[in-house]
Amino acid sequence: MTGCFLTAAVLVCLFFAALILHAGQGEVFDLPGGWEVKRGDRTFENVTVDEMTDLLDNFEWNETVRMSHPLNVQTHDPLTLRVYARLSAIRVMVDNKQIYSYGYANINSHSMAGSGYHFILLPTSYYGKKLTIEMTASEKDAINAAPEICITSAEFAIISFAKERVFSIFSGILLMFVGIFLVLLLMIAIFMDYRFLPLGAIGLFSIASGIWCLSTVKALQIFSGDVTLNSILEYLSMYFLPVPVLFLSRHFRHSASPRAKKIISAATVVSGIFFVAAFILQAANIVDVSNSVVVFHFLLPPLTFVLFFVGNSKWKRMNPSEKMFQTGLIFMASVALLEYVIYYCFDLVYSFSARLINMVIPVSTLIYVVIILIGFLMEIYDMRLKDTEKDRLKRLAHKDQMTGLMNRGMCEERFRELRESGEPFAMMNMDLNGLKLVNDSFGHLMGDQYILTFADIIGKALRDEGKIYRMGGDEFLYIATGKTEDDLWNKVKFIRRLEKIVARDEKIPFSIDASFGIATSLEVESGDPEDVYILADKRMYQMKKNLKKERA
Repeated sequence: MTGCFLTAAVLVCLFFAALILHAGQGEVFDLPGGWEVKRGDRTFENVTVDEMTDLLDNFEWNETVRMSHPLNVQTHDPLTLRVYARLSAIRVMVDNKQIYSYGYANINSHSMAGSGYHFILLPTSYYGKKLTIEMTASEKDAINAAPEICITSAEFAIISFAKERVFSIFSGILLMFVGIFLVLLLMIAIFMDYRFLPLGAIGLFSIASGIWCLSTVKALQIFSGDVTLNSILEYLSMYFLPVPVLFLSRHFRHSASPRAKKIISAATVVSGIFFVAAFILQAANIVDVSNSVVVFHFLLPPLTFVLFFVGNSKWKRMNPSEKMFQTGLIFMASVALLEYVIYYCFDLVYSFSARLINMVIPVSTLIYVVIILIGFLMEIYDMRLKDTEKDRLKRLAHKDQMTGLMNRGMCEERFRELRESGEPFAMMNMDLNGLKLVNDSFGHLMGDQYILTFADIIGKALRDEGKIYRMGGDEFLYIATGKTEDDLWNKVKFIRRLEKIVARDEKIPFSIDASFGIATSLEVESGDPEDVYILADKRMYQMKKNLKKERA
């Protein structure tokens, strides 16, 4: 079932990816040079995009930059301007006439404007007019590089945007599909086996990774149209990712000491508290999630140290599932380091860093989820093998090897269950007559056959009515709930008929005969199974004495 669902999810995602790749794209016009940039009282003429990055350093909150360029694109098709604005409000004008505005209410309320792409339909009579893009930072250093700006055919504006991010969108949607399925699967499996709990952590990580991938490439804003919401989801999903990974680390560190497990648990709690705090502060509009990223990056080194070195054993001592987890961890840490270096160490135009991150990280995250999922499935398979072996040994321990019936140990376990439930029950004690004579006359092998034959008879007579135990030697005990003494005596009559039929059909050289003693819990004041058994045993021996007198 799991394989079918995952295969279906992959096929659906591949289908939509194929539709995007085979769709038309239309023309895309870049504006690499000829820009006029105004920052404060300074104006820079004929600036290229690469040069623009050097002009956009050390931006303060509410500081504005204006970038202008002549609309000299010659085409008869309607055009859409696509602009990437990082944590900034944006206003677009054509010949000083405003055609688009976003985020200024956020700045006025001192909240985050969000990072994302803005799609602005240009007026039909655009040729030769002056395009002006004004950006206002919603926080310090929000604008620190040249924004990505291009003009596309209006008909294919979204398609061309999706085509550039098809692998990231594919990975993000697939991650969400897989995560939701794993969480739903956990909700079913947890009732059967609590050891499936890590499956939920993998599922939550996969969902958060999917949201993060889609929001990082700004694909979510295509559906919502809200740039700020896309940014909030991007940061919050990123802040959540260490929580399930740390939880899984504690789970997979099988040989970790109690102290190491406490440290990993503490790191998980700290990471969870940070995520919850960031969420609450954002919801209360006290601190924007974008401002929490410095704290998050401050926490990453110690969390990484915990993941790699606390409770970690040597590679040779790791079991296969732990090796898979460690492999995935190393792989993902390398990718995360790449993103960390790009974020802090490179002052590049947005388009370069975005393309690098958008291609590598989503696909890498998908690979990581697959790796740890395989590791967990390997662990589950190993646990199932061990459970099967334990069940087999348990059955052997509680099974009478000669007759296949349950043994005295299982009978004592049944006594305990009856004491706890308080449910009324009845017992029938059975003991073979003449076993010593059969052993003396025909040998012990025939005596064993006598016991096996009687065990087979009572198994057929009392099938599905209760439980039968071999108490030792030639003594058997039958326990049933919801039965009266008369019900059990009717069973005795049936057993005696079977004894005669079997002895005749199988031409056994001796008669099959047994004594019976029946007692119910209602007859004993204490109602304790042990006392009921003693009463049934006394009655059985009384019947045995009476039969001897009758046959003397």
